[in-house]
Amino acid sequence: MKISNYRVVNNYRLHQCKNCNVVFLDLTPSSNTEEFYDEKYFETYLYDVKYSPELFKLSASYYLSYLEKEFRNISTVLDVGSGFGLFVKAFRELGIDADGVEISSYSVKIAKDRFQIDLYNCDLIDFSSSKKYDLITFYHSFEHLTNPVETLQKVKELLSSNGILWIALPNIMSLDRFIHKDKWNGWSLPFHIFHYSPKSIKYLLRQEGFKYIKIQKSFLNPIRLLKRYNSKLYFKFERKKYSKLKEFFRKPATFIFSGQNMNIFAKLN
Repeated sequence: MKISNYRVVNNYRLHQCKNCNVVFLDLTPSSNTEEFYDEKYFETYLYDVKYSPELFKLSASYYLSYLEKEFRNISTVLDVGSGFGLFVKAFRELGIDADGVEISSYSVKIAKDRFQIDLYNCDLIDFSSSKKYDLITFYHSFEHLTNPVETLQKVKELLSSNGILWIALPNIMSLDRFIHKDKWNGWSLPFHIFHYSPKSIKYLLRQEGFKYIKIQKSFLNPIRLLKRYNSKLYFKFERKKYSKLKEFFRKPATFIFSGQNMNIFAKLN
């Protein structure tokens, strides 16, 4: 594996693998990333966003509709890096048998005390279950992992036949990143360990045996600005389920509007 220096961002040194093009943070061997996710992290990165159970439920409903039309019906879900468990809560309220795994004991406590959601407090690699999952999600948690290869190997053990892996993460090759440079939100250092492009995440997934991979790039959706100024109209728009027509208009918009994230859907066969 050939490694080169990539750049320094906010005093953090980043490297790039020349084989797969992934960009990653230079961590010392003694680094304990679990210590990153304490009370201060969640207060800064989660409370300030004012996470809304209603928004999580709308998002979960939309993507369930999308997955069931594009892939298969979903009856079991495992959410990895669950935070406060709001996706788990949303999936359960939509009639899905959902579990969540979260490495932060602080976050697991908040999920229980504030939202009445029980989560498994462990790394996915240490998670044990006799259940097989139709959908395993990493909603902005995969980029935090120090061991993505081992994690994907565990995912393969836990997926049901024809199960789906859904990863949402920042796109290092997005227009936003080139515009904002060192101020790009997707860096989020030192919390984001790996920084993926469509090419590098495809390479990783293919190396681990995923045959079918679909990438959906996100963009600056002007409709979301309604949330700021007209929440009633925003919720009316967001309640619209996935449709081929909506997808038809979304795709060309990715070439017009800047965006920094991508959704990756992958299957083993």
